[in-house]
Amino acid sequence: MASAAAVFAGKAMATSIISNIVNKAFDYLMDNHKAGGLKSARERLLPQIEVVFDAVDTEEIRDQSRALDAWLWQLRDAVEEAEDALDELDYYRLEKEVKKEQDNKVRKYKRKVIQGFSRAFNLGSLERLRNSVKTLDDVVAGVERFFQVLNHLNIDKMRTHKQDVELRNSRQTSSLPGGLLLGREEERKSIVHWLTKPESNASDIAVFSLVGLGGIGKTSLAQDICSATDVKEHFDLIIWVCASHDFDIEALTKKILQDITGNEITLVGLNALHKALEERLISKTFLLVLDDVWNDERKQDWVKFLAPLKRGKKESKILLTTRMQSVAVVAATKVQEGTTKQVDSRCLRLSGLKETALLLLLNMYAFSGANPDDYRNLQQISKKMVKKLSGSPLAAKVLGGLLNDNKDSSTWNRILDSDFHNIQQGSEGIMMVLRLSYQHLPTHLQVCYRYCSLFHKDYEFTKKELVYLWMGSGLIQPLVDDTTQPEDIGMKYLNTLSEKCFFDMKSVPRLGRAIKCNLYDEYYEEKLVMHDLLHELARSVSASECTRVDLNFSGRIPKTVRHICIEMINPAVIEQISHAKRLRTLLMHFEDQDEVEQVHMLSKVLVVARSLRVLSIITNSSCKLPDSVGDLIHLRYLSLKWGRKHMAHFCWFAKLVDRNRRQE
Repeated sequence: MASAAAVFAGKAMATSIISNIVNKAFDYLMDNHKAGGLKSARERLLPQIEVVFDAVDTEEIRDQSRALDAWLWQLRDAVEEAEDALDELDYYRLEKEVKKEQDNKVRKYKRKVIQGFSRAFNLGSLERLRNSVKTLDDVVAGVERFFQVLNHLNIDKMRTHKQDVELRNSRQTSSLPGGLLLGREEERKSIVHWLTKPESNASDIAVFSLVGLGGIGKTSLAQDICSATDVKEHFDLIIWVCASHDFDIEALTKKILQDITGNEITLVGLNALHKALEERLISKTFLLVLDDVWNDERKQDWVKFLAPLKRGKKESKILLTTRMQSVAVVAATKVQEGTTKQVDSRCLRLSGLKETALLLLLNMYAFSGANPDDYRNLQQISKKMVKKLSGSPLAAKVLGGLLNDNKDSSTWNRILDSDFHNIQQGSEGIMMVLRLSYQHLPTHLQVCYRYCSLFHKDYEFTKKELVYLWMGSGLIQPLVDDTTQPEDIGMKYLNTLSEKCFFDMKSVPRLGRAIKCNLYDEYYEEKLVMHDLLHELARSVSASECTRVDLNFSGRIPKTVRHICIEMINPAVIEQISHAKRLRTLLMHFEDQDEVEQVHMLSKVLVVARSLRVLSIITNSSCKLPDSVGDLIHLRYLSLKWGRKHMAHFCWFAKLVDRNRRQE
């Protein structure tokens, strides 16, 4: 279908989308005399569904009633089944139109066979549609039980923060303060001095560790330091890599080489990578930023990782950010090993911002595009809110983005009195503030945000990539009575999430291009990255809907899963995913995986995942696609990449009317 999929589970869905599906289903059935016994169902269905989603915010009841959550999933299943049946009918209608154009090339008897074949498919699809509407009617018939439980829980209304699908907020991302750093002047000055001070007796390499809670501003401070003129002039190379949980030496070395060269690295094996890195660093003074490091156990990995870095000039430095003091201790210890000189490694525990700086930051985002002096009463409320933010700049920015939507004192007071009542201090409190801001997002933005949990931490999205994935998965809701293109709607979604600080903008070198000095020239492109706390939140709120299977995966794949990313394969994963009958997105992103296992898993999945909208396969080796790929009539987005070659990239939107093919 051209319209987006009805996506809801944990939040109210857009009833306009369901209305469109239900009305179109009945029109199909009536036109083909298949609506017998269901004529009164349309009059019952839509009003009851609308009442349900006007009455309840399922995020508030999920932990209190599994029965309600199960009922909502049944409703979602029924709606999506009807949508698939409609999509199937549209597919065969388009196929018939194409064949009709070729009539002059087809002999008469063959044309009759084809027409009979199409009619058989149409009858089967119509029967499927009729059964899906009947199932939807049966599910909605259970709404009385739904309201009995609902009344028992004393939940009467949805939150008043819901916004219209037309995205009334039209501010541009550039209107926000961006990467402005407040309240860290002393820390910045101290670290810049340590990085650039002349040393006549310098050791091989030294490390400065920034330690602090998630969301406290470690990465922002490191970014600001790297942009300082003194720092840029002092170092020949400034390299930035995200380490995260998986301290994979080979992967980290590849990232460093890629950041230096601006090219994708195809070398295999640690020895070859180390040799290439040594050649790049020899006689160079470099600053390496290791962001978000967690490894404090595999100490010998540090020794291997540091070995090629010691080939740089003596005044080269490492700037490290971590939540763990133990990481700073291990890094400093391993840097010291193998040298008789005393290494001047440092560690700074970054505390929360002072309330004055935090209030200034909160107000910058809350009153962006307005004059704060016009809202003296609201400034008094924001002073009270700041006391609950645990000094977190991230929490202040995200909360400010939320408050900016509605500059009404009653709304701000309601958020302060009800939502802030139980917020704790420390890391748990920061997460509670982020969750609060997520809960106040419009439904269509929540769904798009949850989808991003499929990707690993620190994943760098391009705008077009993310918007196309949203479109292919059916997450872009068309505006009512509007001719706006889905790509433009998706960009509005993306800009709004960026404005609310759910994404940060980052300029990175374009792969395969020579690197110039100017960070903002045409050799760089803007990418989006999600803060690790916001990534953790996305995984938490999307657990029943989105699943990511990587080396650390030890849970079970829920049967309700709609979107999945797989980075490793084992028999248990293959068995579980073979039950995911309503899968909409399948991302298979492998580096080292046997081709036979890849094909086996894909074949098993495609047998049941007939509703697939998005299929993306990235692997270092070639992968023979099973013939069943040709049966994916609902597919909207297909991307295949073997090694460095982007074999194919297809996008089908608006029922195949707009077809864009790119092959590199």
